[in-house]
Amino acid sequence: MLNAGALVLAAVLTASPTNKADVDLDGDGTREHLTLDVTKPGAFRLTVGTAITEGELPGVRGITVLDLDSSDKQREVLVHGESRFRLFRQEGTALREVPLPPGVPSASGNGILLCDVPMSDGWARRDKYLYDAKQPGFTEVPQELYAVGRDLPPPGWVSLQQTPGSKDVVTLAGPENALSLHAFKPDPADRDGGWYLAGLARKSEDALGWVSARELRKKVSVDDGAMLGAIVVLPELYASGARSKVAISFPLLRTRQDDAEPVAKLRAGSTVTLLATDGTWYLIQSETRLLGWARAGALSALKKAPVPDKRAQLSTLQHRLRAAMPKPTASGDWRPDAAGLILENEYASTLDTYHFCPDGRLVLEFLVDDYKKHGTWTLDRDTLKLAFTRETKQLGVGEPIGPPEGVEGVRQYRETMPHEATLAETQTLDWNEVLEDVKTPSSSYKPRRGNPSCR
Repeated sequence: MLNAGALVLAAVLTASPTNKADVDLDGDGTREHLTLDVTKPGAFRLTVGTAITEGELPGVRGITVLDLDSSDKQREVLVHGESRFRLFRQEGTALREVPLPPGVPSASGNGILLCDVPMSDGWARRDKYLYDAKQPGFTEVPQELYAVGRDLPPPGWVSLQQTPGSKDVVTLAGPENALSLHAFKPDPADRDGGWYLAGLARKSEDALGWVSARELRKKVSVDDGAMLGAIVVLPELYASGARSKVAISFPLLRTRQDDAEPVAKLRAGSTVTLLATDGTWYLIQSETRLLGWARAGALSALKKAPVPDKRAQLSTLQHRLRAAMPKPTASGDWRPDAAGLILENEYASTLDTYHFCPDGRLVLEFLVDDYKKHGTWTLDRDTLKLAFTRETKQLGVGEPIGPPEGVEGVRQYRETMPHEATLAETQTLDWNEVLEDVKTPSSSYKPRRGNPSCR
């Protein structure tokens, strides 16, 4: 069921233009008689009571009445053309034109104007503007990303990149794989360029990557051999697709920064779609098709909050670790791995090894006695919270060999037996401290190549 705000907006979008109407435009309680006459092809005369204005507009179709801001008790008249519009408001006995941004306009009375601008790839970009009745005029609300929601066959083999414009390939899409285009990121330096956030349509694989808009418009296949030889890396974002109702209003931010300006404020009762996540932030589409970011913790404001995507969280932690390390890496050519992360911490002549698995399991391995602590990890912003519930080790049987008791050293035994016990221990790991440490030449923390063992 649509909410009241969505019903108003839907009515605006689907209202049929007419040539006559009786509406109270200035809020004085008296209806004004509105008429629109086509004086010649591409020209019109708008009459509101005794006020008259004339203008030019190709393919004049009629008028509709908008309420841009219900708090000012005024309504505005929208003149429809073939592909353009002109907006007027009554001021005393005169009609004043309010310059419109490009696109098909719609409003729901909350001081916001939404304009749908047709794009060359077959979808409409939704721009958002704030209305200022005192000017009167509109101020654009900057957006990083725009909702697309379209499936498109690629022109041949294309690569989905980890970030816009990067050379790191997340996955490859061939001519037989349609692409689901989730979002669009404009390129300020290229008006006809930009990047699409995309994934493989109708596939269980939920890795997302970026593809150039110009690449999708090519009519010939790219070099298939070069594509098939590409090194595939972990994605930055994973698809979600979950839908939920908003229980408590919260903002969507323009970028993944806590101090970023808001793109929209989600209204309680509205339905949103979680498009993608990096584990710590979610890309959310509002009911009015605006896109913005919210931290995973903010999703408690949803009636059905998603379970944290630990695989995406671990991927993000690894990406940040890789970016912080010197080039070339001190641990050889270590790269983030879908299997998880092995992180060594060497200090005071000992070595602790953390095994982080993408399902949330954790093993902390010590240097001696095959001693291990088993548990789970959770991520709270930049802090890893470790909870250990079990320990395993090898206990010595009989008399030790090697250094006698009282002498510093590791005791060894001819025979050992496995031992297991329950634990109730917690530990925290500040990821920012880890990142600062790996930047130093003699870092304590180092990632290790290989698959973590969390059994």
